[in-house]
Amino acid sequence: MTSLLANIDPAFKTLAPRAADWLSILPEIAVAGLALLCLLQALLLPPAQRWLQPATARVGLLLVLVMSLTDGTPWNLPHGAENFPASFFTGADGLPAFHGLLRVQLENSEAVRLVFLACALGTSLLAGRFLRDRGVSVADYHHVLLIVTAAFMLLARANHFVVFFLTLETAAVGLYVLVGNLRRSAASLEAGVKYLVAGGLSSALLLMGIVLIYGSLATPTNDSLGFADIAAALQATQGNVNPLTLVGVALVFAGAAFKLGAFPFHTWIPDVYQGAPTPTTALLATASKAAGALALFVLVTGPFAALGAKLGPLLAGLAILTLLAGNLAALAATDVKRTLALSGVAHAGFLLAALAVAVVAPNVHFETIGGLAISAEHAIYFYLYAYILGTFLTSAALVSLPVAEDHDRPLLGLRGLLRRSPVLASALGFGIGSLAGIPPSAGFVAKLIILALLVKAKLWWVLGVALVGVAVSIHYYFSLLREAFIRPTEDGDELAPLPVPASTRFLIGALCAATLALGVAMLL
Repeated sequence: MTSLLANIDPAFKTLAPRAADWLSILPEIAVAGLALLCLLQALLLPPAQRWLQPATARVGLLLVLVMSLTDGTPWNLPHGAENFPASFFTGADGLPAFHGLLRVQLENSEAVRLVFLACALGTSLLAGRFLRDRGVSVADYHHVLLIVTAAFMLLARANHFVVFFLTLETAAVGLYVLVGNLRRSAASLEAGVKYLVAGGLSSALLLMGIVLIYGSLATPTNDSLGFADIAAALQATQGNVNPLTLVGVALVFAGAAFKLGAFPFHTWIPDVYQGAPTPTTALLATASKAAGALALFVLVTGPFAALGAKLGPLLAGLAILTLLAGNLAALAATDVKRTLALSGVAHAGFLLAALAVAVVAPNVHFETIGGLAISAEHAIYFYLYAYILGTFLTSAALVSLPVAEDHDRPLLGLRGLLRRSPVLASALGFGIGSLAGIPPSAGFVAKLIILALLVKAKLWWVLGVALVGVAVSIHYYFSLLREAFIRPTEDGDELAPLPVPASTRFLIGALCAATLALGVAMLL
């Protein structure tokens, strides 16, 4: 027994995480700690002080966001990190973080964190008053929200399928709870069940794909669950890939495409987005879509990079089908949330188009007027930022509209919005304008960059369908604005002014300014 323990001790010391490993994920640890703090506040604080829970979550998220963007923070780069390979965060011994389980991209690690932290902060700001008005626990919501955020942040750094699957499923379980959070609403509970069933199917496909990849590539000296080992094994095949491996790759793609909302795994989106609480709909439309896009990017540029000749046409075809499915279905929608949900499918098509460029022509860049070279990866990040701003602007307007049922928001309910609340009408106008790609908004620049990259990559079919999709989206997006700004109300209808809290006014003003500033800055 003594000799056995003696042998285990050196092995444990070898595999034990180092200080540099923990520092590399300190923001994720901080967000998880915030979740635990919110849970403790729910247990210990009296009802009169429950307002501290959302305030703690928002201040904590804001601090983590600001510190993540500040140079010199402990988790950015350890001493000597400038000498390490660009694709991995390493410690003094030259080993990848957590012995290869995590990959922290030095160049874009803060861009990934900013996406998910911004989504969580925006969702928290929308959810506060929305949940209080419906008698739902704010503390429980924020606790789960923070867990989902931390899981998504780790997912984008996964360098091993064990981490990839665990983080994806942790976030999925949290989203099931958030979708069905309105327990008194049959629509919310129904959406939660539908999301659970569809999510369970996607998890099964993903897990089966991982098993097939492991079984077809495993050797006594090769960990076929590690992304680096999978990439090396596929490269060694020189194109003669085992059919079981290809089936496994296809199933893994199906699991990730479910989160992105790509065709044909988008059918759950309209019902779930419509039935979910509006703040949760905004989170699903932004954070979940971003997680799917970033997960696919990590896969196609990492473990599956050797299959680029096969994945490029696949991604281009998926982009075309997703653009067509989302835009054509949105034309027939008569509910605001359903229209925005289906338009989100079309936005997933733009993200797939950028992913196709990253695989087919990885060295292609778009140069701005100021001489900034933007790659397909940077285009994905910028598109996500623009989409987040537009989605939360429209969601802020919807949350403030009085309705009997959150899931029932017909287009006719927008009539007279400009007269009742110019602030909410402005939020809807700026948000829809950015989502539609109207200059000089951030959404216009984001779409322009991807279209230019498609031209340089010579993906003409994708480019043509994307241009048609933009034209079609103008129709259904502007149908929302027509109802809110132009269409008259029925005779005799009272148009009482809608009160908008100061906090909501500040949020709308900040998002509108950011949408314009981001677009103008990229055009200059």
